[in-house]
Amino acid sequence: MINAEVFFLFYIIVWGFIGTSRGWVRDVIVTFSMIFAFFIYSVPQVTDLLKPLWEQEASIWRFFWRSLPFLIITGFGYLSPIVARGRFSEAARFERGLLSFIVGAFNGYLLFSTLAYWAFQAGVLTDAQYSNLFAAPPQGWGEFFFIKSAAPVVFSGSLLLIVLIGIFLFVIVVLV
Repeated sequence: MINAEVFFLFYIIVWGFIGTSRGWVRDVIVTFSMIFAFFIYSVPQVTDLLKPLWEQEASIWRFFWRSLPFLIITGFGYLSPIVARGRFSEAARFERGLLSFIVGAFNGYLLFSTLAYWAFQAGVLTDAQYSNLFAAPPQGWGEFFFIKSAAPVVFSGSLLLIVLIGIFLFVIVVLV
């Protein structure tokens, strides 16, 4: 078994390097798509439509149906083309690389903390069939950092709307 905290931090670092290879412009669009997916999940009509799928008997199916639309929207964000090619100067190469790493690591946090939170809610992390994949933190899964401060918990309510408007304006003003 691998320690879950080490695995989560390794995942975020790897996602930071993926962001560095893609560039910060493309990763900002991915961040927007994930925040937009959180907004879609907050709409009551969508949650009422998907709630029968989220209340399946098996914990793995509850997790699957909860995370599938989020992963599809995130996947479309990762398939986006380069929006502003050659618009920014080539002089600040280190700063762009660092910014790309930070935005990519933030995307890794958004993606993985969301999946970990929904797996915890569905009971996958505590299910005997799947609990042998990761070593549970000593204080239990409910007090684990990636579950206690997961992206769906942090970006909810009015903060979600403010962040969505802010990142939408950033994409429109800076990138387009």
